[in-house]
Amino acid sequence: MTRLSFLLVAGAVVVACRDSVEPVQRAPGAPQFSFVTDVTITDLGTLGGISSVPSAINGLGQVVGWSSMASSIRRHAFLWQNGSMTDLGTLGGDFAEAVAVNELGQVVGSSTTASGPQHAFLWQNGTLSDLGTLGGLGSEAVAINDLGQVVGASSTAAGYLHAFLWQNGTMTDLGTLGGDYSVAIGINALGQVVGRSPTTGGSGADHAFLWQNGAITDLGDLGTLAALTALAVNDLGQVVGSSYTAAGLRAFLWQNGTVTDLGTLGGDYSVANAMNDLGQVVGFSTTAALGTHAFLWQNGTMSDLGTLGGGYSYPFAVNDLGQVVGESSTAAGYLHAFLWQNGTMTDLGTLGGSFSVARAVNDPGQVAGISASASGETHATLWTVALRPATPAEEVSILTNDVNNLNTTGVLNQGQAQAFLARLEVVSRQLNDGNTTAATTLLQSFINQVRAYVNAGLLSATDGQTLIDAAQNAINQLSA
Repeated sequence: MTRLSFLLVAGAVVVACRDSVEPVQRAPGAPQFSFVTDVTITDLGTLGGISSVPSAINGLGQVVGWSSMASSIRRHAFLWQNGSMTDLGTLGGDFAEAVAVNELGQVVGSSTTASGPQHAFLWQNGTLSDLGTLGGLGSEAVAINDLGQVVGASSTAAGYLHAFLWQNGTMTDLGTLGGDYSVAIGINALGQVVGRSPTTGGSGADHAFLWQNGAITDLGDLGTLAALTALAVNDLGQVVGSSYTAAGLRAFLWQNGTVTDLGTLGGDYSVANAMNDLGQVVGFSTTAALGTHAFLWQNGTMSDLGTLGGGYSYPFAVNDLGQVVGESSTAAGYLHAFLWQNGTMTDLGTLGGSFSVARAVNDPGQVAGISASASGETHATLWTVALRPATPAEEVSILTNDVNNLNTTGVLNQGQAQAFLARLEVVSRQLNDGNTTAATTLLQSFINQVRAYVNAGLLSATDGQTLIDAAQNAINQLSA
């Protein structure tokens, strides 16, 4: 059962406590399972107005976005950290919005200038800097990596919109795929930029592109029309987005020159909009029942993440623990923020109002989004998720699930899977009887068995290491 209570702490509403625990899904190569022990909901407030909306959160828990001011016609970018919301100012106009923050606390976004046009900005160490344009009137920043490289789009002297990369004070035009315009969507730690651009002038269809080392590359298509857009790139250089096919709009994964159709949940279309560094892809798809559901795709399989009781769910982000956040309709017809993990979608609740939306999540499990308050205002919100490591018994249960999944996906046949499952069943019985020494010995035997399968080519090194790491984690706890 989930228990929520409301506490007023230093002017911020904190909603608090979860009695149940839920495991966080692990993909091959991911960190070990952790369990949710508590969720705290914090109202981040405003800069004096009635609304605030976050765009991103980094690993330090710094949240950026925009907030209305006491004067309702003005909107400023903010940085929230350690309980305080800071006004980042503007470039001279009335409007500014922060859209991304890196691990160094550098913030990018866009602001109107004193003369009117909107320009991309970089905020760092208390200073807001105008990144300029490619010769035209306006520009907009959309992302920044930990090298301080900024990407976005800017008008050129000829009046066209072009993708740009800004670094060390210089804004570089990334060009197009042959058409009139291009737009950058994201950048990874390697400086690879993804976006979209037509291949011909006029009304030519957009293609997804990857830009790196001065060259812009068309990522191809899925056989009918061009890839509509790339929406995310991870640090492995994998790109996801959407593409039109003969069957309709499809989520795609591009990797090493190959475009893969990720399919649907039984409906007519799907779109991939985020991905982590483990290759887990999230997006949304129509279902056979005509609903629109969030999905998680990994290792060739698209899984329906379900809903909070209604017919709709949409994911905004996934972290490297495989935690997915987004929005879903409830049985009562309201829109609520969710956290999905290990097959379970959890309602994160609200600040007392009727709706909430989770928009970003960092690896420590902090979730940034918006929520309606009891008074009807919409405020930036932080859900802080507390985790604990899995116990040895829980690790064995998780290992059992891992082996069953490897059997279901055809990696292991029934006999191979049963050999692992039988050993894990004995480990579980020894743990229940308190025989930790015997359990440790059996877990080490399990590890040896996994290594033998890897050496024989029956398991990939990645899948094998996932099993080994979980078993070793249980051994380490039993030996502590």
